[in-house]
Amino acid sequence: MIAHANFSKDIYSLNEAELFSKIQLELVNRYEVDPNLASEMAWDLIEVMSAVDGNLERFEKYFLH
Repeated sequence: MIAHANFSKDIYSLNEAELFSKIQLELVNRYEVDPNLASEMAWDLIEVMSAVDGNLERFEKYFLH
């Protein structure tokens, strides 16, 4: 059971890193936000969604086509 939990955290971290890249890219390309600011904004959004148990996979599917 512990191995499964650790494995899930590793996969979640990889997905989080991919999601970060996608959010940052969207902010830079779509909204012309400075890349450094977009980086901070992307991490802040991921932190907020994680804190409220937001479904990051659904966010990626429906908002980051």
